[in-house]
Amino acid sequence: MYTKTQQQYVGLGNELNARLIKIVQRAIGVTKRQVEAKKNTIISGPPGVGKTHTTAEEIKQSGKPWVSFGPGATETAIAAKLAYEVRKLQGTEKELVVLIDDADDIIFKDKRSMNQWKLTLAKDNPEYKRDVDLTTQISKLRKQNKDAVADAIEYWMEEGEVGISIPMDQVRFVVLCNKNYEDERTVHKSKRDDVEALIDRVRYTRLEFEWKVAWGWLAYILTTTQPFEDDGVHLNKTQKERITKWMWDKWEIMRNTSYRTVEEMAEYIIEDPDTYENDWENFIKVR
Repeated sequence: MYTKTQQQYVGLGNELNARLIKIVQRAIGVTKRQVEAKKNTIISGPPGVGKTHTTAEEIKQSGKPWVSFGPGATETAIAAKLAYEVRKLQGTEKELVVLIDDADDIIFKDKRSMNQWKLTLAKDNPEYKRDVDLTTQISKLRKQNKDAVADAIEYWMEEGEVGISIPMDQVRFVVLCNKNYEDERTVHKSKRDDVEALIDRVRYTRLEFEWKVAWGWLAYILTTTQPFEDDGVHLNKTQKERITKWMWDKWEIMRNTSYRTVEEMAEYIIEDPDTYENDWENFIKVR
């Protein structure tokens, strides 16, 4: 059982979850105003406040087609996947949701990336345009028997020019990042103008609270659902309580833990029921 204080923070975690669901539903176009001032969304917040988990779950429940990109996603990979997914939507009224996770190292990594994404994320932007040579990528895809993707890239390539141009009228971006780009202290002065121009083009939401509320969200999700069941990890009530209580006591070393970290902890408690606490501490320290 949780202490009275812990129960209060689980309640606050529930409230955070409800707030986050509303933010995400608007971001993916499930609930929206008749006229949207800004189509695309950036949700910013430290790891562990539910950005990725909630966004993915709400997109799945919406039934909308979607694609996601995470750390290490290259311009070429994004362009190729978008080309294929948007090509499939032609002739339909469906809207593709594009989730870009951990965007700090994708969209905000340098001036060139920010300048490109400033155009992409603007509401009135008609196309995703990248001046990258995709001929090598097309050749690789054909060797891998991925002709449908290669055909889609060629379909959106501009004749006689290097690069690709994909219409954005059926695409909505949801961007997740960890840094607070509205706080000048987190943005180098050489990037501030570009950062301000970029976030001005989107709905920007910052999630920030004390660590106990973040713990409360993780505890609420973990104790009210089986969040890792799709990956074959099923926890009983005792195992869930052990994980959440350990996190409460060890939050100082957890620092900015993510939902994915908790999934790793869940696997440890099942695989090593006698030594899992040592495994957790070692894992947290080196992650």
